[in-house]
Amino acid sequence: MAERTDIFIERPNGLPIAVIEIKNSQSLTPEKAAALRQSLLSYGLARRAPFFLLISQDHGFLWKEPASEVFDAPPTSVFPMTAVIAHYFPELPAGERLRGSELELLVQQWLIDLAEKSREAVDEPEKTLADSGFLSAIRGATVMAEAVP
Repeated sequence: MAERTDIFIERPNGLPIAVIEIKNSQSLTPEKAAALRQSLLSYGLARRAPFFLLISQDHGFLWKEPASEVFDAPPTSVFPMTAVIAHYFPELPAGERLRGSELELLVQQWLIDLAEKSREAVDEPEKTLADSGFLSAIRGATVMAEAVP
């Protein structure tokens, strides 16, 4: 049975761009994120996509070219998710954690907006994503929930 990913982004021609996994652990560090990514890659998930993101409510972890044989590589970039959460869920009380499905929907909408709307990336996390080439790669792409890459 094929492994499913929380969110998958592909080009109009069907080629994969990114695999996104949502793990809303409060204590997700770059080291823990790398271990989670390693586990997912060892099961064959996401080897074909040039970008892999692991997103929590607090941070996003980005790997560029995750097909590398170095499965336990540290993230290429780490960025705060605070502004994204505040924008898409402004009524969230301080210190409250989103449930996994809530965070998945929020991140999916954010990625759809990034793929559909061209805007200048001056703030985080969009600045980090633009610097990595991720934003330009997903322009006009299809963002799908619970897909098989």
